[in-house]
Amino acid sequence: MTRAPEEGTGKGGDGMHPSGVARGIIDHTEMAAVLARFAGTLVGQYTLDEVMSQLGADVGRILGAAGAGVMMGDDLGRLHFVATSDGLLQTLEALQIELDEGPCLMAFRSGEVVIAADLADDPRFPAFGPKAVSCGMRAVHSFPMALDGTTIGALNLYAAEPGGLEGEQAAAGQTFADVATAFLVHARDLQQREVFTDDLQRALSSRVVVEQAKGFVAAKRAITPTAAFELLRRYARDHRIKVQVVARSVVEGDIDVAELAT
Repeated sequence: MTRAPEEGTGKGGDGMHPSGVARGIIDHTEMAAVLARFAGTLVGQYTLDEVMSQLGADVGRILGAAGAGVMMGDDLGRLHFVATSDGLLQTLEALQIELDEGPCLMAFRSGEVVIAADLADDPRFPAFGPKAVSCGMRAVHSFPMALDGTTIGALNLYAAEPGGLEGEQAAAGQTFADVATAFLVHARDLQQREVFTDDLQRALSSRVVVEQAKGFVAAKRAITPTAAFELLRRYARDHRIKVQVVARSVVEGDIDVAELAT
């Protein structure tokens, strides 16, 4: 559980994060609840926006961050916005891509955690830093998202006040990044399976239509199904359309069997 700060240390030296969360300390009970909730997203029907919105709330509560954003790389190594917990952070994520500069890009390219404790005075980000500060964000903590040893993206934690993450909080930030990676990879795999299933269904449906057309033409022309398919194939070739399109048109009566070449 979160430790109470020591008394009498004075303002700015009380060991507290500006949000009121003790520096370097996390609430393990709350962290366990968050991880359990995220585990549920892997088997439930949740959208990316829903999960990221919840992530932002969890990060804010546990680490004292204003919100979270996720960016992922493509096959060419270019970073792209995925989701944020609110619109302002989406602007800052896009700004990093536009400027080709920022903690997220650095974490993605280096595979290392990047802590920007005060963007008002960080020489690493001369273009991004001032713009982020003007938007009300003073600190960004970026954690690489890795899969099988390869960095695939980064999780950004934003804070409205300057200050870094220490001790258990830094470790918790990486845990959040790992959890986000698991969800995004799961979502990607699920989407790929759905695309495969849709493609397979379309292929099967097309095959059924072709078989229906073959039987229909064979019966009408008193020929074999093989010969009927050849008529369909020849019509498709002559008119530069797919056999499946010809077959569907024949079945639906848009192409008369008599129009098929002999």
